Amino acid sequence: MSLFEALKSILILALFIYAGPFFIQTIKKQYIPLLEPRTHIGVIPIREDLHDSLSVTEQLLTLFKDPSIKGIVIKIDCFDTAAGSSQTIFHDIRQLKKEYPKIIIALIENRCLAGAYLVASACDYIIAPDSALIGNIGLSCNEWALQPMSPEKDNKDTIVESIETDSYQQFTKQIALSRKLSLTTIANWADGKIFTGTQALSLGLINEVGSMYTVIKIIKEKALIEGEIEWVEQNNDWSLFQFYFNIFFSNQDTISQ
Repeated sequence: MSLFEALKSILILALFIYAGPFFIQTIKKQYIPLLEPRTHIGVIPIREDLHDSLSVTEQLLTLFKDPSIKGIVIKIDCFDTAAGSSQTIFHDIRQLKKEYPKIIIALIENRCLAGAYLVASACDYIIAPDSALIGNIGLSCNEWALQPMSPEKDNKDTIVESIETDSYQQFTKQIALSRKLSLTTIANWADGKIFTGTQALSLGLINEVGSMYTVIKIIKEKALIEGEIEWVEQNNDWSLFQFYFNIFFSNQDTISQ
C-alpha cells in the first residue's frame, strides 16, 4: 500500500467517523416518525448583534417553504441591530407569512431592543419572561456612517437629524401596524423607552408573559398539534463536511498524478 493510499484510507475513515452522527440523525428523521409521529417546528436563534440579515432570511425561506415544518419560533436575545438588516427580516417575515401561512412566534430571552423588536413585531405572537428588557424603539444615526460623505458640520447635523426622523417614523409605523398600536400613543411605547416584560405586556408590545412552555401551548393550539414536537434548527456542520468531502475526492486524481 502506497503512502497516498494509506493517507486516503485514514482520511476516509476520519470523514465517516465525523459524519456518523449526521447519518444516524438522518436515519432517525426518516424512520422514527413512522413509529412515533412528531410535528416539526423550526427554530431560528438571534443571539448576537445583527448587522447582516442573510443568515436569518435564508433560514426563514427554508423553513417557510418546507411543508413538513408546521410552525417557526424565533428565539431572540439581541440588543444591537442595524436598521436595514432588521427591516429586511421584518419584510421577509410578513411576505413569507402571506405565501406560506404558518404560525411564527418570537420568544424573547433577556433582551429584545430596537431593530430586534421590529423583527419580533412581524411575528404572530411575542412571548417574554417578566424581567426581559424590551423596546428602545427609536433610532440614532451613527455619525461614522456619514463620514465618507464628509459634509460640513452644519450640513452634517441636518442630514443626521433628517435620517433619524425618517427612520424613527418608519419603525414606529411598521411596529404600530404589526402590533395594532395607535400612533397617537407613541410617547407611551416608543421614544427609546425600555420596558420589562410585565410592562411591555400592559402596553401591548408582547402577547403574553411566559416561556418555551407558553410557546408550545400556543403552537399546539394554533397549528392543531396533538402529538410531540420535534424542534428543527439548521446546522452548518453537515454542509461543511460535504464541502471538504467534495474537495478531496474531486482533487484525488490530481494528487495521485
